[in-house]
Amino acid sequence: MSGEKIYDIDFKKIEITFKFKDNGLTHSQGNQFKLLPYAANEKTLVSNFNGVVGAFSRIICSKELENEFNFTEFIEDVVDQIEEFEGSNSKEVFKDMIKTIFIDKGSLVDFDIKTMNYIEATNADEKIGKFLYSILFDDKLKPLVMQQYDRNTENILYKLVLNALSELKEKEYSIPKYKCYLPFVKELFMKDFKFLIENEESYKSSLKRMLEYYYMFYVSQLAMKLSKFEKADLTTPEIIYYTLDWESTSKNRTAYKFGWELLKNNVDSLFSHAITLEFLNHHGLGGQLGYVELFDLFNSIDKDKVSSQIEFLYQEYTKRITDKDWNDFEQKDRNSGNAAFDKVYKLFEAIEYQFNRSSRSRANEAYRNWYIKFVYENFSKKRGALGYNLNLTEEDIILMTKICINNNNKLKLSLLFREFEKRGMFFDRDSKIKIIQLYEKLNLLEKKSDSGDAQYVKSVL
Repeated sequence: MSGEKIYDIDFKKIEITFKFKDNGLTHSQGNQFKLLPYAANEKTLVSNFNGVVGAFSRIICSKELENEFNFTEFIEDVVDQIEEFEGSNSKEVFKDMIKTIFIDKGSLVDFDIKTMNYIEATNADEKIGKFLYSILFDDKLKPLVMQQYDRNTENILYKLVLNALSELKEKEYSIPKYKCYLPFVKELFMKDFKFLIENEESYKSSLKRMLEYYYMFYVSQLAMKLSKFEKADLTTPEIIYYTLDWESTSKNRTAYKFGWELLKNNVDSLFSHAITLEFLNHHGLGGQLGYVELFDLFNSIDKDKVSSQIEFLYQEYTKRITDKDWNDFEQKDRNSGNAAFDKVYKLFEAIEYQFNRSSRSRANEAYRNWYIKFVYENFSKKRGALGYNLNLTEEDIILMTKICINNNNKLKLSLLFREFEKRGMFFDRDSKIKIIQLYEKLNLLEKKSDSGDAQYVKSVL
């Protein structure tokens, strides 16, 4: 049929990408399908976003930091702008003042939005920054970014300090085109980022945590959606419960049963999904295709041909994994309603199976640890025998309340919880009570009656 899409697996290219040998192969990912910026080792693992903030800020501004910050030279450059000092000690006193106000542990304090571009970053930090830019940012926000970053300060001391900073070079970054699997997350990020950057103080103090949260949000939802393959609804978040830093928990809590315990089981399969989608995206079509798109495509083309191709790929793959007994491999009883897509299940399960108790299990563990260690350090709390729970602090709730209320003066309490849920933050009944108590403590709750629909949360700006 004229104009019919042709899905043809490029086996020759697969042999090159995966380095097929008679008795082995290399599990490659991120070539034809860019899912996550992770590697199958932990040498450059990023769990602290201090450097990521600097990298992301420079990327959205198209700026490059060439030299490391030297606070001794910086202070001298500030002083050199003063023509003369009164008294013999005034110069040293001024130096001490600059150091006290603008330097913290050898680094520049973020006293102005421009200084965020001077936060140093490693290559690994920049890799995460590029990933966040690729999946969350849109260039139509750049005029607003430049407007905010280019504003001049009226503070004379700030002007002196900013003039002493080395000039940043213009740079157009080469951004890897990651597959934005969840467009609804990007849409929310753009809305929230726009709100945040319009208030410089909020932006400076909260950008790091906002980037951390959206990274947490995106990857957690990605893991859940991938586990649902073609049945995933890519327009709304899966329910994952958080607990609060200041509350107690138990095994009977909904937030325990459907929080980290639920999420981690899905995170464990991220590497297998990355490899499966890498295989399936060696096709004759443009663009990166996720499971839902592949399923829709397979429903519109010759299923028998595609089915036989994926079966051949399965055979070629499994015969090169020689340290596993494939007679013990049992495919789960799953039916997509499409014979070709059922072969996708089979290929994925084979990839999962060969990682289990093999010499390659370490690579699988290292890949998922990029996210697991980030969660442990930033969004979890160890609660004795219960182990890790997903965790948000009072500061997180206040920040997300501010973001969700946006430019409104107040928002109905019930609507605010819905806004939380849009952003992947689900709370059980006990946690909601604790959040309401926090609002009461901060004098943010406005009651017109005891009804939830008649309670409002005031803006925290």
